[in-house]
Amino acid sequence: MGEERSWWKAGYMIRLNVIVEGQTEETFVNKILGPHLVGFNVFASARSLETGRKRGRIFRGGMISYPKAKKDIELWMKEDKGDDAQFTTMFDFYKLPNDFPGFEEAKQKSDPYKKIEVIEKKFTDDIASRRFIPYLQLHEYEALLFQISINSITTILITTAN
Repeated sequence: MGEERSWWKAGYMIRLNVIVEGQTEETFVNKILGPHLVGFNVFASARSLETGRKRGRIFRGGMISYPKAKKDIELWMKEDKGDDAQFTTMFDFYKLPNDFPGFEEAKQKSDPYKKIEVIEKKFTDDIASRRFIPYLQLHEYEALLFQISINSITTILITTAN
């Protein structure tokens, strides 16, 4: 039934470093996604994008520009050079700065998934590391949480009304 994946051997683990846009995504990765992935020998850790430094203090959270995001990604990749360390992103497509690689080309597409595909490909090419696979979230992550909350409230109201 096919070959065993070379990375999926007994005792092998992956450290998945996720560069996220802000604190909400960071909490999601560290508190929900991370514990789920442990069962697959994937240990996820997230940190928000660096937005600035002042007097030795690092400020994080929010997407300012592609060069700042790229610098933060590359810095983390230099800090964690192990072969078992993989990197991805969790950025909202909705607020993506227009200086991202492929942004202008993506604007020519009508299908939002095709737009994301173009930008993710150019992003991958620009970072140029086999350890990096970007992920762009089509809808703002916080909007999805809001929708989940609305659905939960609606379910509670319907259940209690009966």
